[in-house]
Amino acid sequence: MSGCQGCSFQGMSTSVENNFVGVRFAEETNLTLCATGDHIFTRGAPVVVELESGHAVGRVEQSPMPVFKPCQKSSASRILRLASDEDKDLHERQLTNEDAGKRYARERVRNLGLDMKISKVTFSLDGRAAQFHFTSEGRVDFRGLVRELSKRFSAKVRMIQIGARDEAGLLGGIGVCGRTLCCSSWLTDFKPISIQMAKRQNLSLNPSKISGQCGRLLCCLAYEDEQYKQPRAKKPEAQPQAS
Repeated sequence: MSGCQGCSFQGMSTSVENNFVGVRFAEETNLTLCATGDHIFTRGAPVVVELESGHAVGRVEQSPMPVFKPCQKSSASRILRLASDEDKDLHERQLTNEDAGKRYARERVRNLGLDMKISKVTFSLDGRAAQFHFTSEGRVDFRGLVRELSKRFSAKVRMIQIGARDEAGLLGGIGVCGRTLCCSSWLTDFKPISIQMAKRQNLSLNPSKISGQCGRLLCCLAYEDEQYKQPRAKKPEAQPQAS
């Protein structure tokens, strides 16, 4: 196998390694690649993983998950240990806090008259930190909301504004094609999408047919757009038949 081309990992080993597993957190659609170190974790095992947002409890869904790309190896999260009974109790409390946090935040947003929509709430395993993802058409002064949330849950609160496409990827779901949303499974680079792409492909311009869960034009309109931009070969003219 050849190495990655044109990136900072070029020249690094691309040998297949099996000390990685796929871990699912809560109801997330895609699996998170995690490094196991010298340990073996079987499918279904509850594990504590070190994420950027803090420690989290997940479930091993694929073991092993063979990896050869250096960039994937480098970015894999680290499994700290098998989840203990205490970890599982903390996880149950975490889920309770996230549900309560979303309901309380939405109530306070309405009462404070803030032009924003709370999309997803995540708490750290120890409950000391929380992230509130929200969408809004403009800037929002949420300082009062943060003070109320911090006091209510005794946690350090961080508000994160996201776009409509980011929200769809964060929440996940099934697209009009019947498959898992690209943005929640593998797509990370959102390219500009235009109605001209649909016209070039002779698709229906009915918004319900060419719009995704986010309400924006389907990202997949761009997948084959370059092919439709190429001039089509002219058909040879029919030759007159000899009488």
